[in-house]
Amino acid sequence: MGNDKRTGFLGPYRVLDVTDHRGLLAGHILAQLGADVVQMEPPGGSDGRHQPPFHPSWPDGENSFYWAAYASGKRSIVCDPGVDREIWEQLVLSADILLDSAAPGEGRPDWLDPAALELLNPRLIHVSITPFGLTGPKKDWLDSEIALWAAGGPLLLTRDLEGRPLRISVPQAYLHGAATAAGAALIAHAERVRSGVGQHVDVSILQTLPQCTLGAVLAESIGHPNFVPKPGPVRAAGKGGPMDLSGSGALTRRSKWPVADGLAEMHLAMGPATGVSSNKLFAWMIEEGQLAEEFHGWDWTTLHERLESGEITWEQIEEARNQVSAFLMQFRKADLMQVALDRGIRIAPIDTIAGLLANEQFAARGFFAQVAGTHGEYTVPWSFAGACPGAFAKATAAPALDAHREAILAEWSQPDQPAQVVTRSNGQPLDGLKVLDLAWVVAGPLIGRSLADYGATVIRVESSKRVETARLMGPFPGGEYDVHRCALYDTCNAGKLGLTLDLSRPEAREIVKSLARWADVVVESFTPGQMAKWGLSYEDLSKDNPGLVMVSTSLTGQTGPFAKYSGYGGHGAAIAGFQNIVGRIGADPVGPYGPYTDFVTPRFGIAATLAALDHRRRTGLGCWLDMSQTEAGVQFLAAQIAETSVTGRIQGPMGNRDLAMAPHGVFRAEGDDAWIAIAVQSDEQWKRLASLAGIDEPEWATIEGRKRDEDELEDRIGKWCEKHDVGTLEQTLQDSRIPAHRLVTIEEFANDPQIAARGHIVEMQQSLSGLMAIEASPFMLSRTPAQYVRSAPHFGRDNLLVLTDILQLDAKLISSLGQTGVLS
Repeated sequence: MGNDKRTGFLGPYRVLDVTDHRGLLAGHILAQLGADVVQMEPPGGSDGRHQPPFHPSWPDGENSFYWAAYASGKRSIVCDPGVDREIWEQLVLSADILLDSAAPGEGRPDWLDPAALELLNPRLIHVSITPFGLTGPKKDWLDSEIALWAAGGPLLLTRDLEGRPLRISVPQAYLHGAATAAGAALIAHAERVRSGVGQHVDVSILQTLPQCTLGAVLAESIGHPNFVPKPGPVRAAGKGGPMDLSGSGALTRRSKWPVADGLAEMHLAMGPATGVSSNKLFAWMIEEGQLAEEFHGWDWTTLHERLESGEITWEQIEEARNQVSAFLMQFRKADLMQVALDRGIRIAPIDTIAGLLANEQFAARGFFAQVAGTHGEYTVPWSFAGACPGAFAKATAAPALDAHREAILAEWSQPDQPAQVVTRSNGQPLDGLKVLDLAWVVAGPLIGRSLADYGATVIRVESSKRVETARLMGPFPGGEYDVHRCALYDTCNAGKLGLTLDLSRPEAREIVKSLARWADVVVESFTPGQMAKWGLSYEDLSKDNPGLVMVSTSLTGQTGPFAKYSGYGGHGAAIAGFQNIVGRIGADPVGPYGPYTDFVTPRFGIAATLAALDHRRRTGLGCWLDMSQTEAGVQFLAAQIAETSVTGRIQGPMGNRDLAMAPHGVFRAEGDDAWIAIAVQSDEQWKRLASLAGIDEPEWATIEGRKRDEDELEDRIGKWCEKHDVGTLEQTLQDSRIPAHRLVTIEEFANDPQIAARGHIVEMQQSLSGLMAIEASPFMLSRTPAQYVRSAPHFGRDNLLVLTDILQLDAKLISSLGQTGVLS
């Protein structure tokens, strides 16, 4: 299978993938986009072949659904560079991109030395995906997925009702790092197109994870005290706690509702925006004659004001919830999804993995692919964006070990791309790229933010008349609510120019059309169909700019029976299967923190956008990328999709346990809300931990024995941890070569030595509020690093610059637009 036979945006390019399970997804994404990805495996095979979940009866090395999912689309060759140096050098000389995930703490081999690889192939893009990054005081620390989840922030924010931290039961940390690496590789590739020279890309998995905290990790840096409520048992809001506009009356995630065939996700919410859905729900209940008369006059958009004044009590809120609960129990999940579409009520079915495979929206969009593996067919999620024909490669099964050796050695005998003139440009990778950003909240804006970090000119359009949600969520400097001073908004929009437009006005939409003629890329996240109503569809905008790449992000995509569904990222997490896999064994799930699919989608969006731009450079053709947040999210459950399609087993919540490790969990240490994540990955590590903890149980010497007695095992480890200071415990375990990390608090995050050494928190001067903190890019390019040239815009900050310098409108027209409210 040579490059001449490949389809996809990246069809001309070769990727040499030497990653282990921590980086497999990066090459998989590039393979989906058409690159010829060769998985170079050691003689015993990649360790990805030995990651759970497993088929119960297939041979070892061929039974991993993790490998089946994330090696699909690739080819395999066995090579030990220490022995087969000539073959290794041949592969490196032929590659455009090299991916590795060798952790410094495990000893990086000399054949992965960036300087040596640069000498061998100066045009090579070499991407290293490592737990903590290649620099910093923790670079040599042993890692596990749960340790990174604790170090990066997400574990802190996901708790059960007793306040115990919970991970997502399908490991996620490595997937965030690898997906980020795919986009990082293409940013470096874009620079090489101009300069002819490659560079090294240092991806820190740790630094990709704070994005999953929705800006919470920035609270300490800007002085927002107690931004994350202290965890604890359920307590009523208004009784010693802040008001909870979810309508739950408690500082808990009371958004999971029992229905006839499972659970549904819905916040019975108050407030000007979110209360509209609650009003629609109550109107439906009144129509059905199933709401007590005392609640008929409630307006959930202003209900919080009546609560604050004491006119309505929390006891009444609780009774209203009880009536809603009884009402919803009559309906099946499919019925409620249809109600959501018909009535605009923001409720979503909490799907299982089996439910994903049966989902009619995914089926209508052709999202899943059947591939023929060694032991039969299985299902994988494939094209992560709707796009023009030929954007993605045809799905193929994960390769057998060394299956393509002869073909690879024959085809990869010389570079596939002609040598380029070396200019060693000092510019940014994306200098000259022009982006119109019409997106809002998190998923879409983070695409534009990454492009701005690396040199693109990004114009962000918003309206002061309808304040964008990210400005309302905090954290805020000093803890003082102010839509002009919000760290979440700033970290999503740093580097952009700001233009205010009231898009309900025809004159504003004409300005958008002018900017679309100027732009290379348009990013938008309106409800599907809204852009077309405004005359701003891709068909409309590309008439005058046929090379335009337009990225539309929405919960379920622009097509299919659920296209009109309107909701938030929490609903996306429900539809994508994540709400169902966070929780204690045998208990109702609690779901992940925040709008989880919003954290996943930008990583795929960046890769797809850059691949489409490279395709345009070669062909002149633009493209409309239809990014479904649920489809992007399901890519992070690909192994479970493959497993269920073959065995029928359905992954559910399993606390902090792991399918292949024990002990594996988060244990309370000495002190207030002090916790440590510990993962024992081998019997040798267990011997060292048992010695430290004073445990002498011969039957626990093997993983099988530890799994049999997991309850007692965790109890013994927990009692030992409770006696020790968390910092001492963390250092002792790392010194003993046992993967562990404390649960980093919001207060500790900014001063964490690794975060500080990597410069992950960046202070920027904000024109209205002084210093503001944002997150840095989670990867470092050796020659052309990210640059943070301007803070996020306040309303209308760059109106004159955009309208005068870019669109060249005359002063009289600009004045008229301002006076008539178009620029608001």
